[in-house]
Amino acid sequence: MFAALYIPDFPMVAALRGRPDAQGRPGAVLATPAGAARQAKPGLLAVNPAARLAGIAAGWPLNRALVRCPDLRLLERDPAAEAALRGELIRIADSLTPDVEITAQDCVLLDLSLRSKALISPFESIVSSDFELFHAQSVTPDLAHLAVLHETTRGRVVVAADLAALPLEVLGWLAGGGSGGGELDLLDGWGLRTLGDFMKLPRQALEERLGPAVGRWHDVLHGKTCRLLRLHRPPEAFAQSFDFEDPAVSLESLVFALKRLLHTLAARLAARHLAAARLDLRLELESAAAVSRQLRLPEAQTTVGGMLAPLQAWLESLQLEAAVRGLHLDATATFATSAQREWFGRSLPQPERWAETLAKLDALLGPGQVGIPVPPASHKPDAFTLHPAAGAAGGFPAAGFRPTAAVPLRRYRPPCDIAVASESRDGRPQPLALLSGPHPGRIVDWRGPFPVSGNWWEPAAAWQRLEWDVQLESGHLLRLVYQTPELWQLDGIYP
Repeated sequence: MFAALYIPDFPMVAALRGRPDAQGRPGAVLATPAGAARQAKPGLLAVNPAARLAGIAAGWPLNRALVRCPDLRLLERDPAAEAALRGELIRIADSLTPDVEITAQDCVLLDLSLRSKALISPFESIVSSDFELFHAQSVTPDLAHLAVLHETTRGRVVVAADLAALPLEVLGWLAGGGSGGGELDLLDGWGLRTLGDFMKLPRQALEERLGPAVGRWHDVLHGKTCRLLRLHRPPEAFAQSFDFEDPAVSLESLVFALKRLLHTLAARLAARHLAAARLDLRLELESAAAVSRQLRLPEAQTTVGGMLAPLQAWLESLQLEAAVRGLHLDATATFATSAQREWFGRSLPQPERWAETLAKLDALLGPGQVGIPVPPASHKPDAFTLHPAAGAAGGFPAAGFRPTAAVPLRRYRPPCDIAVASESRDGRPQPLALLSGPHPGRIVDWRGPFPVSGNWWEPAAAWQRLEWDVQLESGHLLRLVYQTPELWQLDGIYP
């Protein structure tokens, strides 16, 4: 079963809200055409019931309406009021069922299949608000929408046969919300006046003469089409705040308040069948400063313990300059990952322990220092980008060919800055002896230089270096590097 909620004369209702002086008097909202259409004669976009009693209808030219009713009060469209009214309509629909489609700014469709009882009494209580809200129910969403557009079928549970007496103009909604274009004009020229007249015609002949769109109208009116709703999902809001009456100076007070926020967060996640993929915690200090932390969890969490452990590890590493006067917690949600439970008699690894370990390492080494090093497509030594250790997006490059080396090189990380005696040969420095560092001595043999460079097309990121494999009098085999300007480094040693 599906239901439709509808507010007639939506722009007029929005313009009249909060204006008691205009209530009860004939009024209308002018259409505001754009561009070249502004030069045309203005028309009426919507009217109120008092104007309809005076014989005025939406779509009339302004001059004709003023001739009929000289006291007609003209109002401008109020986009802010229309947005507020549309938001209120959506909130009413969300209070009845989570499966809601916003069909138009004045109409929403509801899927009632998950409800165990009818909604007649809740609908009747809604009508008593400060605007007139109509409803209709049917076995398909499109039949419910068509029924709510006409006063004779509102407030009822209708079937296809109940729509037979409705005027043919109701089909304008199926044609895209307008008048229906040439198809409806042609049907009117055939002498059809009601939906019943249209429903009696053979579908195949209609589709052959007027196209597949008219055949779809025929299916909708006979209840043969039950489409899926284009569901509206409001944005998830998990932000919470906690203000201390007396500023917190101990870790126990912070953890106690954080547990309260996490219990609420866990309940909200469970109600939406979601899990937390990232936690954002901000501490407001008495000194007006703030300390924040963004924590990506290795696996989406739904339990308080799984979310608390990494946050508590971070709090334990803090040295704050002032007491904490407030906490602000937010979360980025995702779908919980499926896990194989204890089918084989042993417990599987616990992801919250991995998150706690990462949090402790991050607290010891600093933010941005823990992750997975991934080498770029470059020959620059020690070049890498650090991917997050938890929730890293995208794949890592596959390992390519790695040549074997008869003599491995043990790298110094970072390279040792040393002083080297050198001379210039062919415009390049030639090392003669190492004057400092862990292995000083005269160079007796060498291989090189081997120039290496990269990113020459980006002046800010360009690099170049000269490498030598050298042998000292002591017998040590070393990797020596020269970088401009005048920087010598010991890159590694061959054991």
